[in-house]
Amino acid sequence: MSNQTSLEDLLVDEEKLNKELLAGTVSKYVKIGKDSGDLIPNERYNDLISKKKIVVALLAQKARFELDMVEEEWLPPAEINEMTGVKTGTIYPAVRELTDDGIVSDDDGDYMIPSVKVEQAKEYLAED
Repeated sequence: MSNQTSLEDLLVDEEKLNKELLAGTVSKYVKIGKDSGDLIPNERYNDLISKKKIVVALLAQKARFELDMVEEEWLPPAEINEMTGVKTGTIYPAVRELTDDGIVSDDDGDYMIPSVKVEQAKEYLAED
């Protein structure tokens, strides 16, 4: 019974783990067009409230960034609007709340979900 063996069992490939978590979360709500990069929503996505659609869009943007489909991980409200159809007047208060909740990061009006917050975003999406 070696303590070293059990401690080494704790080691994981964070990047692989994060990508699996991201893919598993995003795929519940949308797919990403291989050529267009557009979000292809499913029924679960369509049933989401606007604030949760924004979270899915930010997670999908993170996935598109990881897939080298886009240059930036950050999204301005106008692009969130294009991706989700959520009106910008709804986006602004939603991203402020998500930032206050610690799920979303704000960089001078552009938004993203940091890798360390993907699990929190997943839990938020699962809430009723």
